[in-house]
Amino acid sequence: MSDRSLATIALVLATIPVGAATLGAQEIRARPGSSVVLGGRVQVQFEAPSVEGQPGTFFVRRAWVTMDGSLNDRVGGRVQFDAQGSAVLEAYLELKPSDAFQVQIGQFKRGMSYFWLVANSDLPVIERNGRVTGVDHCPGVGGVCSFGQFTGALGLDNYEPGVLMTGRFAGRHLGYRVTLTNGEGLGRKDVNTTKSISGRVSAYLPANTRVSGYLALDETLNSKGETMNVPALGVELEYGTWRQGPHLIVNGLRGRNWKLNDNASFSTYQLMAFWYRELPAETGLAGIEPLVRVSWADSGAEGPERVAGTVVTPGFMVYAAGRNGISVNLDLYRSGDERHWSLKFQAFTFF
Repeated sequence: MSDRSLATIALVLATIPVGAATLGAQEIRARPGSSVVLGGRVQVQFEAPSVEGQPGTFFVRRAWVTMDGSLNDRVGGRVQFDAQGSAVLEAYLELKPSDAFQVQIGQFKRGMSYFWLVANSDLPVIERNGRVTGVDHCPGVGGVCSFGQFTGALGLDNYEPGVLMTGRFAGRHLGYRVTLTNGEGLGRKDVNTTKSISGRVSAYLPANTRVSGYLALDETLNSKGETMNVPALGVELEYGTWRQGPHLIVNGLRGRNWKLNDNASFSTYQLMAFWYRELPAETGLAGIEPLVRVSWADSGAEGPERVAGTVVTPGFMVYAAGRNGISVNLDLYRSGDERHWSLKFQAFTFF
C-alpha cells in the first residue's frame, strides 16, 4: 500500500471519535448542512481447487472502505477504495434532481447486468465468474467458460470513469440506466477518440418481478489496430428480493468475443436461485440462504477449437446479523473431457 493511501486511512480514522461523540459510530459531520457516512467491508476466503499442484489457500478477498457524502437531498457523492490494493473503485459526484433523472460523474461500475451491480454484501455467490484457480480454458477470455467470466473479462461490467444517467418513471414501473465511458477499464488510458456506451431498460412488474434488456456498444482496437465497435445484447429476469423467501435471477447474453478474434461471437446463459429462511432468535443467527447457480457459455471459437463450458454452483450462506455471515460454494466446471472443481469458504464482515 502506498504512503498516500496509508495517510488517507489514518486521517479518516482519526476523525471517527469526533463524529462518534455526537452522531454515532459511523457518521461524521463534515460541515453544517452536509454529512459523511463511513463504512467498510472485509471478506476473508479459503479456496481449495481440484487442479493438481494448486494448494488450498487463505487470503483476504476484499478490504474496502466507503465514504458516502451528502450536501443535501439533491447532491451527494461517494469514494470507495480497495484498502488492500490501494485502488480507487468508485469516486463520483451524484446529482439527483428527480426520480426520473439522476446523474453520476466520475468512476463507477458500468453494469451490463444486475448480477454485477448487486452488492457483494448481498450476493451469496462467492465468485461471480465461477473461477477455478489453475484453470485457463476458455478461448479469448481465459478461466472457465461462464457468464461472469465473459462479462468481466470483456469489460462489460468493470469500473470505469465517465457519465452515468439513471431514473425511474411511469409510477416507478419503468426504469433506465445509461453509461458513457472510456471502455478501457479501471485506471487505463483511453486508446482512441470514441467512447463506449451501455444501457439498460427495465420494467418493474407486480409480485417483485423485473424484466430488463441490455445493450452495449464497446469501442476497442481490432487486429489491425483500428477502432472497432463491439456489440453485446442481453436480457434478464428477476423474481423476488434479497432475504425474503425465494429469489430467482436469469440472464442471457450474446456478444463479440473480441479477445479471441475480430469476428467471434459468444453466447452465455445463467440461472441463479436462492431461498432465504429466517432462523429462530434462540439460534443466535439471522437466517440461512441455500443457493444454486447454473452458468453455460460458448466462447465463439469455431471448428475443432470450439469450446463451451458449464459451471454448476451449489452452496449456502449463514447470516449472523445483517450482512455479516459465512458463505460456502462448490464451483463445478465441465467442458468436454475437462472436469474441475473449487471449494470456497468466505467470511463476510460489513460495518
